[in-house]
Amino acid sequence: MAKHVLRWAPACTLPLLLVACDAAGEAQPATTAAAMQTAPDAVEVVDTLPLRRGFYVRNDDTCAAPSNATLALVRRDGITSCDFTAIQRIGESRYRVQETCKDHQGPAPSTYELTQEYEILAEDRYRVTYEYGETVEFGFCPQQSLPEPWKTNDISDLID
Repeated sequence: MAKHVLRWAPACTLPLLLVACDAAGEAQPATTAAAMQTAPDAVEVVDTLPLRRGFYVRNDDTCAAPSNATLALVRRDGITSCDFTAIQRIGESRYRVQETCKDHQGPAPSTYELTQEYEILAEDRYRVTYEYGETVEFGFCPQQSLPEPWKTNDISDLID
């Protein structure tokens, strides 16, 4: 039975130094793909999403007959009942958004935190992946195309 002797080479035990060892245990510059990887790009913090402000409807509904569940109001500082607390650009058209939302259902209003991912498809279309995994697409609806009460609500203080 052959006996193997391992020699300890301190530089070879520190992968963060991006070194490799030759057969004699001497440190050599790393040349593997793993060693040549660079740190991920830093995320860019932005103030708002690059979307036209106003009403949006989920792509499985229409502007003429939306429901409260399928209609969203994109404001300068949030969407519907959620306020943006932090927006990070994580790709060319993708954003990770932290939001504080208000729940007006039930006897006492409450707030909760969400982190969701938005993909901006165009200035007037976006796709959101909710924290729980569902992905939904929304498209802009001119306010005049919506039924009452949304058609005549003055939202100028929210979107201007």
